[in-house]
Order: sequence, then C-alpha cells, then structure tokens
Amino acid sequence: MRLDDLTQQRVVLLGMGSDMQAALGAILAANPAEISLVDEAASQGSEMGSRASVHSGLHSELHGGSTVHATAEQLPLISIDEAVTTAQVFVRSPGFPKYLPQLVEAMERGALMTTPLDLWMGSLDPSQRVVAVTGTKGKTTTTDLIGHFAAEAGLRVGLAGNIGIPVFSADWDSAAPILVLEISSYQAADLQQVPSIAVLTSLTEDHLDWHGGVERYHADKLRVLSNNGTAAKVIIVSADSPEALAAAEPFDPVIVVPPQSAAALPQQRVQNAALAAEVVFQLGGGRMTEQQILAGAARSMPGRLDECPGPSASSSAAGIRFVDDALASNPSAAAAGLAWSRQQNLQTVLILGGAERGVAARPLAEEVSQWPAGQLVAVTLEENGRSMAERCGIEVVAAADSVQQAVQLGVNALADLSPATGILLFSPAAPTPRDAGNWQDRSASFRKAVLELR
Repeated sequence: MRLDDLTQQRVVLLGMGSDMQAALGAILAANPAEISLVDEAASQGSEMGSRASVHSGLHSELHGGSTVHATAEQLPLISIDEAVTTAQVFVRSPGFPKYLPQLVEAMERGALMTTPLDLWMGSLDPSQRVVAVTGTKGKTTTTDLIGHFAAEAGLRVGLAGNIGIPVFSADWDSAAPILVLEISSYQAADLQQVPSIAVLTSLTEDHLDWHGGVERYHADKLRVLSNNGTAAKVIIVSADSPEALAAAEPFDPVIVVPPQSAAALPQQRVQNAALAAEVVFQLGGGRMTEQQILAGAARSMPGRLDECPGPSASSSAAGIRFVDDALASNPSAAAAGLAWSRQQNLQTVLILGGAERGVAARPLAEEVSQWPAGQLVAVTLEENGRSMAERCGIEVVAAADSVQQAVQLGVNALADLSPATGILLFSPAAPTPRDAGNWQDRSASFRKAVLELR
C-alpha cells in the first residue's frame, strides 16, 4: 500500500511500537477519514485505559519535506472488538499479533492490513533501489556488512529496518539512492512491495507462536522475495543454507559460495560477509576478493560472537574468553555460535535460555551431538533454558535468575581448570523475556558482569 491509500479511509492503528511512533505523523498527513488506536496490552485483556505502550510528542519527516507533529495520546483508544467493526484499513505495528481471530475475520470481510514498512516502501521515489535482507539468522550481520562494504566501494547507502532504525525516522540517510533494510518475519507478513534485491540468509524455525506454525512462518518470511505475483529482480542465497536454497529455487537465485575461514573466524559470519559482498557487486561496487570478504567477516559486531573485554589481569577469571552472542535468539543462531566455539577446542560453558516460543531445538541438538564428551556444559536462564538444554543433551551445571548471576556461575564452572581457562559463551537460543528488556539490555548485562569479576 501507499500512504495516499489511507486518504479518507477509516484507519485503525494496531499497537504503538517504535515503527508506528515514527510513522504516525505521515499517517495523519495522509488525511484518513477516521483514525483510532488499539493498544497491544489492551488487546490482550488489560484495562482499556492503559496507555503504557503509547508515547507522546511524535513527529515524522515526510518524503515531501513537510513535518507533521502528532500526539498519540490524542488518538481514540478502542478495543480490538470495536476495531474490527470499524476499520477499513489496519496499520499494524510489527510485533502486534496479526493472526488474532477477530483480525482474520475482518480481513475475510474485506478490511485491508498494512505496516509502516509497507506504506513507506509503497511511497518511495521510484529511482531509489531497495535491498531487503531477511532470514532466520544472519540478518543484522549481513545488513551491517552491506553498509560497510558499500561505503568502502564508494556507494551511498542508507541502513534501516529491523536493525533498530524505523524507516520513517530521521535517524538515517533515507534520501540515499540505495536503501538497505533488515526485515523481520513480523514486518514481512503484510508486505505488498518487493525490493530490487532480496537476500535470504537462512530459513529454519522461529517465532512459531506468533505465526502459528512453521509453514506460515516460512510463507510470511518469503514475502520479501515475492508477493502479489511479483518477485525481486535479484534474489541472493548462500550455498551453505540448503533450506534457503530450496525456498529460493523457483526464482533462479544468485547462489553464493562463501570462502572457508580459519578456526578463529565463525563460518556463519563468513557466509554473511559473502552475501553482503555479492549485494555490493550487484549494486555496481565491483567484485571483492576472498581476502576482503574474510577481513570484513572479522569485524566485531556487538552481540554476535563478539569477544568482549574481560576482567583485570589480577582476576582469577583473566584466562577465560568471554563471548557475547546475545543476538542468537533462536536455536539455529546459537548452533552457529557453538560451532565456532567447538573449533577452538576449549572447555565451554554456554549461558542458555529466554522466552519460550515453541521453536524446535533440532539445529542446536545436532551441533551439540558433535562435541567431545564433557567439553560443553550449560548455565540456564528462565524461561526455557533448562528444557532447551535437556532437549539438546547438554549437561546443566547451574541455573541462574539473571544474566549477571549466570556469568559468575559460568566462571565457577570453569574454575576447576588450573588456571581457569575456556570460553564462557552467552548464546541464549531464545528471545529476551519481556521483563528483561531486549537483546541489547542482556548484552550490556553480560558485559558489565564480566568487567566486574574479581
């Protein structure tokens, strides 16, 4: 959809997350006939007067240059049951549950659904090229590396999307001729546009509770490649991801064979770097050498197999390697982290666990099966750390109430070695529980706890 498709329509906003906050001014400027808000908490049974997720003083810079100031507090707040009898168009915050029975019924009656990302893409200048990156794991790293490689090649690009920058915000170069977007499955589910170039980094299982099963998760994710009978002009996949290869096969994709890395460099990161290098080549930036790809893959990225500063040299834990992999929010991503750790041939303590969302543990279990006996143990976190460890066959040496406590318990587990050596890997294999913030918060907690070790 386009922003002007909202003109004189009865519009209901579903949730007021950061994407919607940034888009609100542009949505109001489209002059809908009516506009109201369903708060996500209210839709799940909370008191209707609550506006805990609504923020005021919002504004959005429109493509035409005018600025509209909007206050979410001024929007009528209605229930989901009221919304489905009112709305002609739903604009959904990415995390708001799309498949609520009331919404499904409203769509069957002819209501339309879109997202801020879809409205933004539909309203772009046709001269701008969009690169969309999606996949179960590797999205953020690949998006970041595209930006890095493009800058080295002298290309002007803007980066936004699921990397933490809403497309309607003023915090990125949205006027660049090349726009690189990380797109989650939540954002892809209502996508009606296709990019110039689509990258599918991997395709396993995630967010099954939200999508309602693996088939729908895959279908929603693959809307980035093709929807409404139109496919991206170029679709790029890795030869190292058989599931992604199979899904993209009908579209005659560009298949990237990544170089092999040394043991110190995670192969998953090399795969992402090779995908990013192919994107830059498709954009006219020239073909990169294997050495350049490997050098890019070696760049540190917060939260993704990032070896972080340890405690002081006088600490008893000074010989331990502390690795922040907080972005690994599903078993596939954590398996990639463990594969790297296995190559180091060191005793490893895995800090594991987060919110349960019904995802199969198979990729992680398959990686664990390749470890030598006794070389891998786990410290578990709520909600699902212990059950995940049991499903994967990892010995649990301790259970922690917080990331900070897990760090100390992990160090204790490595203290039997003399001197204490090995790897303490925070790769949760599950998303951050609601009461623990987001992955950045847990990453910061891990790093802070490491620095405070004595």
